[in-house]
Amino acid sequence: MKKILPFILTVFTFASCDTTKNQIITRENIESSVLKIKEDKNLDSAKINILDNLVSLSKGREDYIKARLKDLESEIIEKYVINDENFKENADNLFKYFLENKVTYKILLTEIDTLTAIQDKFSKRLEDVNKQIDDFCSKKQKEIDEKEKRASVIKDSLNKMVDIKIISIRETEIDYRDVVQVAIQMTNKTNKKIEAISFNLELTDKLGTKLATLGCRSNDGFSKSDVGYWVYDRWENDEIYKSLRNTNVSHVIAKQEITRLNIAGELISAYGDIDDYVSNLNYKTPKKLNGECPYLDRDDELNKKVDEENKRMSNEIKDKLNILSKYNEFSGKIFDFTKILG
Repeated sequence: MKKILPFILTVFTFASCDTTKNQIITRENIESSVLKIKEDKNLDSAKINILDNLVSLSKGREDYIKARLKDLESEIIEKYVINDENFKENADNLFKYFLENKVTYKILLTEIDTLTAIQDKFSKRLEDVNKQIDDFCSKKQKEIDEKEKRASVIKDSLNKMVDIKIISIRETEIDYRDVVQVAIQMTNKTNKKIEAISFNLELTDKLGTKLATLGCRSNDGFSKSDVGYWVYDRWENDEIYKSLRNTNVSHVIAKQEITRLNIAGELISAYGDIDDYVSNLNYKTPKKLNGECPYLDRDDELNKKVDEENKRMSNEIKDKLNILSKYNEFSGKIFDFTKILG
């Protein structure tokens, strides 16, 4: 009898779960039904995410925002989510669609299985392309790493030729615009005239928190010393402006990196031709190749192949998965993209 009892309980649990799955999805039963369905330990993450999302949608805007903050690495700014009234109307319409079309939990979960199968199929079709993209990106990263090694030697030499020091950071107004003006003193340590200079200045506070990186260029020559002024406003340089306003220069630690110097007419550059410089994006091969490479041009043939397959996949999903397509349509209306883009 002791051996039979756990078996009976297991059968009862599965029967209860099947009964729940056969219910039509409603706002009233969503939370309790999802709890029962999630008792299945084999439930995959795609199903759990969509079910949890439906629960948070059913509870309202505030609960939805709280739930999404847990899921996302970068926080959702509350103003990007549509207002309470529109949020409720959008959620009501989604659950109304479920009711009118008699969408059960079982039907929804079956569509998610189909979605996973479609994604796996197209992922397999892209394996060779993704491998080519990864090979390209890995090779590019190796080239950049080698350039960085050579450049670091030159930058060390250039940094010994000029001392760079911030002497003031102040908020002011220029042409009716609020700006932060940074005054930087450049001291020549050689016996030759500095004709032009290009450098980066990484600023941190005394706790080691990065404030900003200033990219500075000057064509004003100097034999001994010169003070240059760089201005940052809230429109073109918003991040730097916000980081440096209300900042006392005595609280800032600056690390200089001279990348290019014209000394007595001789041009010395850490990166050779400045047009050849590529930002080091520290690409690493992902555990699962996904076709993403920050060094690959958007209109490269490999990217075009990825786009073509993704378009075919989207069309197949749209044709075969009516419920998930409708779910995505309503979910997309949760955000006001005009605010995000603006």
